[in-house]
Amino acid sequence: MSRIALGLIVLTGLVAAVLVGGSPQVGAQGAWPTSDSYVNADKDAASWLLPARNYSGNRYLSETEITPANVGTLKKAWSANVDARGPLETSPIVWNGTMYVTSSHNDVYALDAKTGAVKWHFPYKPHVIAFSANRGVALSDGKVYEGTLDGHLIALDATSGKPVWNVVAAHDLTNTFYTMQPVVYKNMVLLGASNGDWGGIGYISAFDAATGKRLWDWNTIPGPGEAGHDSWSGDSWKRGGGAIWSGIAIDPATNTLYADTGNPQPDFLGTIRKGANLYTNAMVALDIGGSKPALKWYRQFIPHDTHDWDPAMPPVLFTGTVNGAPRNLVAAGDKGGNFWVLDAGTGALVYRLAVSTQKGQNTEPNRKGNIACPNTNGGVEFNGGSYMPETNAFYVPSVDQCGIWKSQGTATYVAGQFYLGGSFPALYGPSTGYVNAVDIGTGKFMWRKHLAFPQIGGALSMSPGLVFTGGVNGDFTAYDAKTGNVLWHYATGMTIQAPPGSYVIDGKRYVVVAAGPAGVNFADPRLNKGAPTLEGSYKHPTSATITAFTLP
Repeated sequence: MSRIALGLIVLTGLVAAVLVGGSPQVGAQGAWPTSDSYVNADKDAASWLLPARNYSGNRYLSETEITPANVGTLKKAWSANVDARGPLETSPIVWNGTMYVTSSHNDVYALDAKTGAVKWHFPYKPHVIAFSANRGVALSDGKVYEGTLDGHLIALDATSGKPVWNVVAAHDLTNTFYTMQPVVYKNMVLLGASNGDWGGIGYISAFDAATGKRLWDWNTIPGPGEAGHDSWSGDSWKRGGGAIWSGIAIDPATNTLYADTGNPQPDFLGTIRKGANLYTNAMVALDIGGSKPALKWYRQFIPHDTHDWDPAMPPVLFTGTVNGAPRNLVAAGDKGGNFWVLDAGTGALVYRLAVSTQKGQNTEPNRKGNIACPNTNGGVEFNGGSYMPETNAFYVPSVDQCGIWKSQGTATYVAGQFYLGGSFPALYGPSTGYVNAVDIGTGKFMWRKHLAFPQIGGALSMSPGLVFTGGVNGDFTAYDAKTGNVLWHYATGMTIQAPPGSYVIDGKRYVVVAAGPAGVNFADPRLNKGAPTLEGSYKHPTSATITAFTLP
């Protein structure tokens, strides 16, 4: 290249820099994922582009490097400290050697995925309505997106961490916040509102990925004139709940979005909201191919719930073998201790299996108090499981707790406070958990592992026959997918409430998981036998980490 040509190129670059006024250039460092990258995420061994790696929501890898024979030699590659003011539930996003994670209070970190070194850190100080939790970010076109605890949607420059835009995404900032990890689909950022226990109405929103402009909402509670509205007595629908807590799955071939909706409100009191209370405690399938979503089908799991037994687990789409034939399925788990398998096209029930102790499920809380199982923190929690085609089994952790339920018989809405008809139940009896392997061919257990502590960390399966998950005691464990035998474990010394992820750098496979304080949902069983605790009263541990493992 001649010096003149080189000089012209440099001059052109300088002129461009002057014209943009020196502002940060979004996506300045190389290529970013395209729409095809997300649709074909299953074929990208190096990256982890979506909350559960792909649109199906199935944390499964077709893998050859880490196997049951060598997983016992897995070693810690690195550990990175993050803000420790609350529990970590983040699912890392990994692209081109950079990992993006969040803290419970909306701090965002870009880490070197090979070393754990911090590339940049975006601190945030949200107004916390109730408790701190955040499940991660989305990445698209050089921007990192996060929903916040004070109802905002923020876009950051992915190379620098500097804000690009910040919009008020919630309709009511007194009762609505975000814990869900956003999902990028086509030109949209999809985000569900966490407002059900505070007297709001749940909704899924789509925002323009370039500007943050709202494109549409879909409300989980039908209003007057809409199908399902008559399932609410009087005006109870106006504060009916139905939050979108955790995550979604998408079938790009049909533009179908699957989401699980939260419990009805007021909690623990059904007398002032008589009826089935649609579309709470349900899986909904929405057509999002047009300008506005349209309901294709729904399956309500527990109508008129009075125990906070909503399906917290994100839906998982998969093709399983039932009665010897392949079938397109979608799975969900609820806090009532049920694991559900549905036909993905129609919502028809295929299997229901109890994965936690169930007792008193047809009783409602009263003034005297009664025992029912599971507790509000029982059953299947927010991070769910995965399906492995090699075993035709679904692997899902669960919590085994019971509670004493009381209701005062009245409920009063106060903005910014819980909208309850009673107090949260006191723990009754032991607090334990299971790792469950469900045979999709029969709807019965292939195996299940009973553990002395709750299991809430989510599951990652690998084709050689491995299942990774973590528990409240802080152990990150690899199980034999066929037998349930423990093949490897690592004691983090903290609480694992996050799902595992995986990626490849320089030909090496890494497995990563977040761990931190127990927070509002679970206390450390080594201190008080697993009883729930209020945020701020839990003092140990005082650190939170992202830890990656690889073979030596």
